[in-house]
Amino acid sequence: MQLKTPITLDYTLYDLYSIDNEQSNTILVYNPLQTEDHELLSQSKFTYQFMLQEENNMTDSLKMLSAKLVPQRYGFSAGKMSLIIPDLDVQSSGNTNPDYTDVFQNLAQLPTCQQPTVGFEKDLRSLNLKPGAHIAAMFPSDSLLHLPHIIDPSVHFEILSKRGLALSGLPTPVSEVIDSVLSPSDVQDPALRNREVARMIKQIEEHPLPFLLKLPQTVSGVGVFKISTDTDRARVKGILDNNLGGMLWRINNLNHDIHPCSLVLQEYICGTVMALSMFITKKGRPIFIACCEQRFDEYHHWIGGTISYKQQRRLENFYSNTMKKVAGFLHRKGYYGPAGVDIITDKGGNNYIIDLNVRITGTYHLGLLGGHFVQRGIFEATMITSYFPCLRTTFEEIFAKEIQNGRIIITGWVHDKSTGHSCAAINVGGTDSLAMEQMLKKVKAHALAG
Repeated sequence: MQLKTPITLDYTLYDLYSIDNEQSNTILVYNPLQTEDHELLSQSKFTYQFMLQEENNMTDSLKMLSAKLVPQRYGFSAGKMSLIIPDLDVQSSGNTNPDYTDVFQNLAQLPTCQQPTVGFEKDLRSLNLKPGAHIAAMFPSDSLLHLPHIIDPSVHFEILSKRGLALSGLPTPVSEVIDSVLSPSDVQDPALRNREVARMIKQIEEHPLPFLLKLPQTVSGVGVFKISTDTDRARVKGILDNNLGGMLWRINNLNHDIHPCSLVLQEYICGTVMALSMFITKKGRPIFIACCEQRFDEYHHWIGGTISYKQQRRLENFYSNTMKKVAGFLHRKGYYGPAGVDIITDKGGNNYIIDLNVRITGTYHLGLLGGHFVQRGIFEATMITSYFPCLRTTFEEIFAKEIQNGRIIITGWVHDKSTGHSCAAINVGGTDSLAMEQMLKKVKAHALAG
């Protein structure tokens, strides 16, 4: 079923990168963390902890669907830029005839002038650029080190890390950084690794409750643990007992200086949390994009966010000083591009930065869709990522009316023919929060259970 849904973004990343940048030639590389080469972990410069999490019931096939959705939903905001997407079908299964229909069908909802030029890469190590081009990667990757970046990948890794934020000088909750003291040669000795694990965990045992423990490189809430009770402390200690040695083992001569294995103990502050999306121009100017409340699942992992369009001007003013501080910090580090800032406001009205995502964020596009929704009398919108036991066409038939009138927008959809399951990014709007939540409930009724 072909639905002609008129979706025009207020502006795109292409427009934003062009501000204060007369010769912008940026190539977006939206590489999910799952593209990491697990056979070379001990030799990798850039290491992440996206696989270190508490048990949940997600199967490997669903995890792969989730990974394939990432470039699609972020690429929706790209505009008339080149967008490189790793071909996970080829990388994971050796499929020589991958199907890109999902990607092109998703982008076809936008006017031609706002559609990126998409390229699929079987191996990012083989990617080549035209002279003068630079890449903007979601995450620094060993497979991209041969290419010119808009920012030094090592610096990008630093400012993405929880350690980097704790030491940034920005207004954050009180934080304690626990660095490993082992050298690259030390980590080859199992006895030294075991002693280092015990030393680092001991500081967790002695830290006053409540607090947050954060691994150095995390995404979507994976690797962040709230420790409120001794039971929580024991549970997290067990996770680290099983995994910290492996993290230490990945310290090597390539990455020892960028601290790939640090723990951050952060003061827990009660308050209201807001996810702010912004853009920093090449000259360091901050541009407000959106403020959203975040949605998490039962495992405290990020699954989406909600925006109130009537509140955006007020929120922009309220967080303006924080935006200026973040923009100044990132500009001094040499970064320009999209960024997300998670901010908590305490009872005294003080703002503290609790996370800094130096990349495009999951709710970035909600800011760009403001005109689309508001001109239809829709002032509240939410985006969720979820799994569905059907094709996109089936979903579109069920919600044909809502898609036609602009209340529902699909900004990403991937399907696994072998299981019949799909993973999607669904945006739902309403005249107010009640109408939005009622429509969202209808959408969730068609999702996979659990």
